[in-house]
Amino acid sequence: MARNTAFVELASELPAVMVSRLLGVHQNTADAWKRVGGQDNAYAAEVASRL
Repeated sequence: MARNTAFVELASELPAVMVSRLLGVHQNTADAWKRVGGQDNAYAAEVASRL
C-alpha cells in the first residue's frame, strides 16, 4: 500500500511522461496514477483546445 501511495504522490508532482520513463512503466499507468492523485489535466487540455 505504501508503494502505491508513493507512486501516486510522485505522479502528482511530475508529468506522467516523466514518471513513465523514470520508473519504466507504461504511459497509461502513469496517467492512471495522476488521475488517482487528482491531477488529471483533461480539463486544461479541453480549455486549451477551445482557444
